[in-house]
Amino acid sequence: MKTGDLVLAETFSEGRVKRRIVEVEGDTIYICTQKEWLSAQKENREPVCVGFNKRYIAPVTAMRS
Repeated sequence: MKTGDLVLAETFSEGRVKRRIVEVEGDTIYICTQKEWLSAQKENREPVCVGFNKRYIAPVTAMRS
């Protein structure tokens, strides 16, 4: 997984949600919403993000139908 990848994050409040990877640092993966990702790119700034332990993150390709 790398910056810009679309992933599924397991949350307590919303269950599984799609997010974009902002940065990977060891066991922590920083993610943001697609809306924030696009807004940050347009405004030439870093996205506002939140860190998750990598065990709660899965590539979108791992999503089951």
